[in-house]
Amino acid sequence: MERVTLTTAAPEFYNDLCEVIRLFTGECAIGEEAGGALEVRHTVEGGEHVVRAGNAEARAALTPDTGDVLETKRLRKRAIKSAVYQAMKRLTGRKPPWGSLTGIRPTRLLYEQRAAGASEEEACQRLESLFDVDREKVELLRDIARVQDGMEGPGPNDLDVYVGIPFCRTRCSYCSFAATDLKHGAKLTEPYVQAVIREMHLVREELSTRRTRALYIGGGTPTALTCDQLARVMDAALECFPGAQEFTVEAGRPDTIDEEKLRMLRSRNVDRISLNPQTMNDETLRRVGRDHTAQDIRRAYARMRDMGFSVINMDLILALPGEGVDDVKRTLEAVAELAPDNLTVHTLAVKRAAALRSEGYAADEDAAQEMVALAARAARGMGLVPYYLYRQKYMAGNLENVGYCRPGAPSIYNVDIMEEIAPIAAFGAGAISKWLYPAARRIERAPNVKNIEQYIARVDEMAQRKRSLWSKGGCQGEEGEQAEEN
Repeated sequence: MERVTLTTAAPEFYNDLCEVIRLFTGECAIGEEAGGALEVRHTVEGGEHVVRAGNAEARAALTPDTGDVLETKRLRKRAIKSAVYQAMKRLTGRKPPWGSLTGIRPTRLLYEQRAAGASEEEACQRLESLFDVDREKVELLRDIARVQDGMEGPGPNDLDVYVGIPFCRTRCSYCSFAATDLKHGAKLTEPYVQAVIREMHLVREELSTRRTRALYIGGGTPTALTCDQLARVMDAALECFPGAQEFTVEAGRPDTIDEEKLRMLRSRNVDRISLNPQTMNDETLRRVGRDHTAQDIRRAYARMRDMGFSVINMDLILALPGEGVDDVKRTLEAVAELAPDNLTVHTLAVKRAAALRSEGYAADEDAAQEMVALAARAARGMGLVPYYLYRQKYMAGNLENVGYCRPGAPSIYNVDIMEEIAPIAAFGAGAISKWLYPAARRIERAPNVKNIEQYIARVDEMAQRKRSLWSKGGCQGEEGEQAEEN
């Protein structure tokens, strides 16, 4: 669809309503100007929200004042979004698998219903009835909640630490991260290492009374650094934030891994490591710009096992260009032979910063759904259970990313960051530190600049943002925001 005309009696929710419309139209221009191929109009009539989409109509009762401004606003937005969803559903005859949900963290709604006194089954039924979520997806949330219920939650003095390394050997065509390949950014690696080490040291005093729950070094590809550079970053993190219950390093690309680096990681008690093939089909790897083969993955995995890492994670991406269901099946069979402890299954999201976006690539939504179902069965066949889930904009088929683990091996950091249940001190270009206010359902953020050169030049300012976040309960110059709502 070329363009949609949207008018609403609640302009403060305009962007939220656009997201609902795009569940049915895909990416299209939406604006208030008349003349769109479809007109969606929200009005308030006779004590109801009324939404007309083309020749379809839906209504929702007005939300009573609860006495809590934020809660009343949240329920009002939910009612209007529901009416827009129902009108679009009637117009198109389509039913997205996640119903009217557009947020990143649908597990929150399950926990919300349970907190209101609903039993597990009642909470599941309410997700179906209130948000039109497929029963299969509701059961997935139920399984995830059961795993998370068995995990020890963060204490009041706990925090997680993230260190971002925004370098890769090559840039993949689907990548939208603020990272650079070594061909263009090699000269920045050493000043970047010095800057991120400085940032950690500048903030350590403010965080010295807190317990490090999980330490995570991600990217990019941290192992794209030299062994010495990565060792210095890790040593600084361990010095500034000692005693982590869990220590994870992404070593995602096999073309950045050698025995020297693996030994260095083990000598610093890294217990979790991530090796991310995305696919085990060589033709696809070349097509998306990865500079390695499936056999390189197998060799790197064998080295990691020989080194004694307690948990090895592998990442896959479904609906990559040129891949069909049979290709994904071959990848899953190859992964099953390796038997990783964790498996993260991503549905491709073609974001605006990705090269695939400019190439006009769009995944087949029906094939993507079949791939996701196939991966879920395969993961369970490997003895893995789902333990966290999140969703993204521009995701094929309006689907999801799911992390699977062998029983007893979920990642603390992944659960903490996806469920937003622990504060995070984040270092490096593009890293975002978070402070939580659970009672008020509010989060304050201190973001670092994404540009690597700007980060290096302004690292003292980035540290000051974090000091303000922790010492004053918020980031100077930035307002806190309400926790993400589905």
